[in-house]
Amino acid sequence: MRRSRLALCLVVICAACAGNRKPLVPADQLWTQGNEAMNDEAYDLAVERYKKLLDSYPFDPNAEEAELKIAQAYFNLQHYPEAIASLGDFERMHPTSDNLPEIEYRRGMAYLAQHRSSDRDQQNVKNALESFRNIVERYPGTPWASRAELRVRECREELASHDADIAAFYLHRGSLRAAESRLRGLLTDYPETDATARSLDSFARMYAARDEPEEANLALATLVKYHPENPLGIDAAQKLGSLDPSPGQDPLPMLVARIDEMRTQADREKVPKTVSAYSDRPGMPSGPRY
Repeated sequence: MRRSRLALCLVVICAACAGNRKPLVPADQLWTQGNEAMNDEAYDLAVERYKKLLDSYPFDPNAEEAELKIAQAYFNLQHYPEAIASLGDFERMHPTSDNLPEIEYRRGMAYLAQHRSSDRDQQNVKNALESFRNIVERYPGTPWASRAELRVRECREELASHDADIAAFYLHRGSLRAAESRLRGLLTDYPETDATARSLDSFARMYAARDEPEEANLALATLVKYHPENPLGIDAAQKLGSLDPSPGQDPLPMLVARIDEMRTQADREKVPKTVSAYSDRPGMPSGPRY
């Protein structure tokens, strides 16, 4: 008798629980709601609907696309770390997906969107560059690779501009050793960029002003070789005329070697002026001022 009552109680409890459980929203309805929210730019709601679809129907035919749309919604919300995390999750869950080139591209764009021109830290640009390079190397010939190639150039130009600005700062201060160190990096890592062309032009002028014709001509010759169609390269060719400081050779490694040789020269480092603790004004005591 007791067992019968216990069984009856369990049946009643289970029935009550079942009655309180909310029915699942159909998958196609969640998918439609998510898409409508995306179209209406209600991206928070779109993320909520797509996640509901994935939680309730992980094997739904639209599940993979829903994951992509979640990352897109986060990007549109400017929640870039969340977008990058979602794209990484997609890559881990679908390692053979045909959407991987797009995933890598979107990840690069999310890194790039976090960079500001005033940032000293260039890590986001470097991360973006790595993503775009991966596309070019792994998926050559695809539309995404073509787009990524343009972004690679953009990232390289941004990184080069950052170093060129630092080189210009040191040049302005007269710290030639520090400036030439940045120029060396530009020549080694980003020789084809417009930023390097601008730096070469500035250094050619500086070398000429210091009466260092060998270095000035090497800078001009490097400009001509690597930027023949750039206005600065055309101007450099006119300045050089028939003079060729590196006949039959690439002037860039010669300029790099010359920079390395000049590093030991003491006059390439500006020495700060000594500030005396004693006053030079007449009539003032000769002791230290506090």
